[in-house]
Amino acid sequence: MSQGKLFYLRVPDEWTKAEKLEFLAKQAASDNSILPASASSGRRQAAGGRRQFDVACTTDYWVNPAPNRKNTWMTTETEDEFDSFLPIGSKEAKRASIINSETVFKAFSGGVKTNRDQWVFDFVFAPLAKRMRQFVENYNGQVDKFVRQNPKPEVDDFVDYDLLKWDGTLKNELRKGNYGRFDLDRIRRALYRPFTKKQLYFESLVINSVYLQPYFFPDTGTEVENRVISLTDKGSERPFMAMMSNLIPDLHVVGPGCSAQTFPFYTYAADGSNRRENITDYALEQSRAHYNEPAISKWDIFYYVYGLLHHPGYRERYALDLKRSLPRIPFAPAFRPYADAGRQLAELHLNYESAERYTLDWLLTRKRVDYRVEKMLPKGKVDAADGKYKVYATLKYNGTLTLQGIPERAFAYRLGNRSAVDWIVDQYRVKTDRRSGITHDPNGYSDDPQYILKLIERVITVSLRTVDIVEELAKLPFRPASC
Repeated sequence: MSQGKLFYLRVPDEWTKAEKLEFLAKQAASDNSILPASASSGRRQAAGGRRQFDVACTTDYWVNPAPNRKNTWMTTETEDEFDSFLPIGSKEAKRASIINSETVFKAFSGGVKTNRDQWVFDFVFAPLAKRMRQFVENYNGQVDKFVRQNPKPEVDDFVDYDLLKWDGTLKNELRKGNYGRFDLDRIRRALYRPFTKKQLYFESLVINSVYLQPYFFPDTGTEVENRVISLTDKGSERPFMAMMSNLIPDLHVVGPGCSAQTFPFYTYAADGSNRRENITDYALEQSRAHYNEPAISKWDIFYYVYGLLHHPGYRERYALDLKRSLPRIPFAPAFRPYADAGRQLAELHLNYESAERYTLDWLLTRKRVDYRVEKMLPKGKVDAADGKYKVYATLKYNGTLTLQGIPERAFAYRLGNRSAVDWIVDQYRVKTDRRSGITHDPNGYSDDPQYILKLIERVITVSLRTVDIVEELAKLPFRPASC
């Protein structure tokens, strides 16, 4: 029997899922096969004729890959260079009992994975408290019934799916006969999506996986002093991003299809005691020695990492490496410019609610403005100058107010596949979950009726300043001189 061979053809990164499937369908329907021995070629043109790609399916374009030393089949041209950098973190270091691991951070974790976002998150404290109190009462009622059963039935057949949103974690608690207890102090602020804070009922009974977040933000006091960098996990469907926060992050902080890993500056015991710096001594020693600068602190390294992860050259060069592993941190030729830029970016992204408001033109359709939002609507979307995303200058806020004069440059600050402005438009709307009937209404988040309007103006400012800082970073080399 002859041994089979594996061939791989790479199509343009810009192609969407639909474009890839269309290409495959056309090739399968053509007279020629898309096997590497064929001489057929695939040419596709995107709808509207805006983009055009040529992909020749010949032996010259097909690759016969071989696995590397890690048994990874799809290797990259930059993997050896990337692997030479200091890991931002590793599972081995996280499990190790010693603190001086050869990584930048000792501990890291995914954000909270709830499996029932509509139940445990809300913009408003009161409805969340009422809902979770009822949730716990309903669950305890199920426990009462279950413990009286003899013999015990299968949990999957026993539970009332109309009463609660069940998952494996909650079913296991029921199986053990564990009761819940509602605690108002469990309601905490969380970063649900970029520039979108919500209330969260932070309790392991109702959250599928809290991971290590109770050791990063065990109480509200730690929100004052701690900082975390949330970044795109490996295997993500979204472009790489990083965002600073001082709140518990959601696992899907940039939406479905993308998990985020969280790297804190401090870690704590579960009761909030025993605060420890999470930057390793190894990273501090290596940085001081490499740059011959004894004054470098662990906070400096924390901000250096945040600055470096925003460098567009770093993201572009190692885009494929970042798809398959967590970031690795090179020693850039200069340390301070990155640390300073990272500190500036952190302050912008942490304090966005107090940023200066960007001046927009208000087009009033009534004499009296109503600041309530149902669903904002962008008007006149067009391609950005580089054609990579959509921009718009006009946003219909509601039936009484339209905002004009949004600068195109603001859309260049992107987190995942959306701009910061688009995240506000997407998240700050009244939305009712069809299955549960639960409504999330952002209008009650703040006592200030203009909060959402001001937030748009503030996030535009944050976006513009972020773009300015990133453009300055882009002028700096990020690779070590040895590369």
